[in-house]
Amino acid sequence: MKSNHLIVFVFVAVFFTVACNKTEQTANQNQSKDTITSVSLPDQLALLNDSADVIWNRMMAADSQKFADIRRLLEEISYCKKYDEKAVEKLLKLRSEVFSIRYTQANLSDSLIDVYDSKTTDLINKVRNLKSKTEEISQHPLADQLENEIMKADSDDLLLFRKNYDQAANAYNSFLDQNKEAIAADPSLSAYQKKKLFSVVI
Repeated sequence: MKSNHLIVFVFVAVFFTVACNKTEQTANQNQSKDTITSVSLPDQLALLNDSADVIWNRMMAADSQKFADIRRLLEEISYCKKYDEKAVEKLLKLRSEVFSIRYTQANLSDSLIDVYDSKTTDLINKVRNLKSKTEEISQHPLADQLENEIMKADSDDLLLFRKNYDQAANAYNSFLDQNKEAIAADPSLSAYQKKKLFSVVI
């Protein structure tokens, strides 16, 4: 008889423990939902905008570093006893010209992207070609390292940055569409405009 009472007691204890755990989980879930929904529309908009801008700034910083590496590689070539001085000067000038036409968030367009990418690729190919023809460049191991970093930055890294930016900008643009009436009614949000994309230019 005592054994039966013990079984019943254990069953009841387990039941209440499970019930309490489920109640606590539900409360935590509800609290999380309340936290998410409590974020104001202006704050959500600012957060989405900042997320896209952070990725853009990182992408531009990486691109600037790529052009800095191109200049450094040309300098490394000039450290060799025998090198084409005129070619180095010409490519340094070309580097500055290409960098000056880089797109911004404001003027982003298919045509500008194509021109910038094409001229950047042409510049990199010419620098690599000069490097391969420069005697004693093998005695400058930094040249190979710079070349590898330039190639990586202009291929996989660039594509990943553009993909991530488009995803963040798309989320921001979608939020603008979904809340356009509320945003239009608030003059303080008038500065928020749709962002142009790499995949599909608006």
